[in-house]
Amino acid sequence: SLLCFLSGAQILCTVLLIKPGAWSHSLARILQKLDLEKFRVVGMKHINLEPDVALGLLSSEVKQDPAVSEAHCTYLTSGAALVLCLQRPNAVKKLIDLLGPEDPKLAQAQDPFLWRAQYGTSTVQNGFYGSKSYQIAVRDMKLFFPEGLCCAECQTLEEEEV
Repeated sequence: SLLCFLSGAQILCTVLLIKPGAWSHSLARILQKLDLEKFRVVGMKHINLEPDVALGLLSSEVKQDPAVSEAHCTYLTSGAALVLCLQRPNAVKKLIDLLGPEDPKLAQAQDPFLWRAQYGTSTVQNGFYGSKSYQIAVRDMKLFFPEGLCCAECQTLEEEEV
């Protein structure tokens, strides 16, 4: 089935995955922050990531080091994660800007209000995964919400080869 998004006006969707441990004690605050930043939650799922799915979320840089990708996968599959599909203008870039660098120490140095600065404890346990580009967001939406999403004002997303 197809995902929905609004073309033209750049009201896009993106995917935020709140990693194991990070959402269980901070969910209310995170949802409040999303609301303040004008994100609409158009999909939400509580999931246990399979190892192959976890691996697919890692960046090519992380995958170059087997020990590092192993650490990420072990952590990502260590408990339930919460995956959200979010919608707002310029959603993909806005979310990445809010999360900050993958390393919470870098995030803290840049801006203590960045989400990874506040919720992350290490480059592996950094609280969040966010789709890095529109193409990746489309891939992530198909992966996590295969049944489709319906946003109030949506047109059908043509099956894009990502």
